[in-house]
Amino acid sequence: MLKKLNFRIIIQVIAAIFLLSLPLLLVSDQNIKHILTTSGLAQYLLFCLIFIAIYFIHALYLFPKLYGKSRYVLYLFGLMVILAGILVLRPFDKFIFQNRNLAERPATFDRPQMPPDQKQIPPFNGKPFPGGPERGVNTGPRIDVASVFLFFLTIIISFTKETNKQLTLTTQRALIAEAEKAQAELSFLKAQVNPHFLFNTLNNIYTLAIIKDTNTAPSIMKLSNIMRYITDEVGHDFVSLQQELDCVTDFIDLQKLRLTKKTTLLFELEGDFENKKIAPLMLMAFIENVFKYGISNHNSNKLIIKIFSRQNSLILFCQNTLYPDKINTERSGIGLKNTKQRLNYLYKNRHILSVDNSNNLFTVNLTIQL
Repeated sequence: MLKKLNFRIIIQVIAAIFLLSLPLLLVSDQNIKHILTTSGLAQYLLFCLIFIAIYFIHALYLFPKLYGKSRYVLYLFGLMVILAGILVLRPFDKFIFQNRNLAERPATFDRPQMPPDQKQIPPFNGKPFPGGPERGVNTGPRIDVASVFLFFLTIIISFTKETNKQLTLTTQRALIAEAEKAQAELSFLKAQVNPHFLFNTLNNIYTLAIIKDTNTAPSIMKLSNIMRYITDEVGHDFVSLQQELDCVTDFIDLQKLRLTKKTTLLFELEGDFENKKIAPLMLMAFIENVFKYGISNHNSNKLIIKIFSRQNSLILFCQNTLYPDKINTERSGIGLKNTKQRLNYLYKNRHILSVDNSNNLFTVNLTIQL
């Protein structure tokens, strides 16, 4: 963005130098000597000030106040007023022709004595010769074509610059709005995942309390640890990977309490998890899905949850048996859908998610570049 801005500034400076130096390119070497004098320099500065004023009037008033607010009639009227002023002032022609006349004016010298036998020519009285224009008077073209051309060129440069400026601001506002939208959606997804997870966990502890299981107190402590983690850490975009895995372990321990002998659980952690960060509750929805849909009280089933750390990557492998009756009767996994969206927000082009439900097995392979 900075390089593009510098490039536009350089182009505008080059265009301004070209416009303001154009009169100097159209005068002869003899006229340059006069321009370097005080009067000639003042005329040149006046020419420059006229077009600089046109540029800033358009940039600071006509474009933002009239064109930018869709007041196109007034905008065109303002341009016509300035153009009329240019036609009256004729800055280019006055500068060029006045300097040309001054440069071509003959030097003053003593008139030589005329021979007595030669008829004295009367001095020119300022009246035109019959059939010709006045001598010494440069009428010039009736329309200052060069000034009109420079006027339109100045307006085009100013219009292009202001249009690019407005386009840049619009793009920046769109990017900010998109970032704010993504942040708002991410916050909404977090808020949606957390109550869903707590709801299921509280149901499990409630069951333990009903049957007066001795694991009720330890389960409450584990839930307390999970709630403390959610309260203190989930507000951050990224947390310690070890803290995330501690929360996952407590969650699985709570789920074990309701498993029967028909269910076999394989849970593995492997690798170095220290000094790494991850988005909070990113793994929880997939793990929760294993217990939610992979357990049957009538059939033998096997649950597999494996988490590996490989250099800068984290790999999650989950697998459970599919039970269509549970999918049809139980509430659909809101957390799983939202977690996929969070992956797209936070790990765009930095994760690979594969979900397969063939062979009556639901398998998840997730790789995240941390």
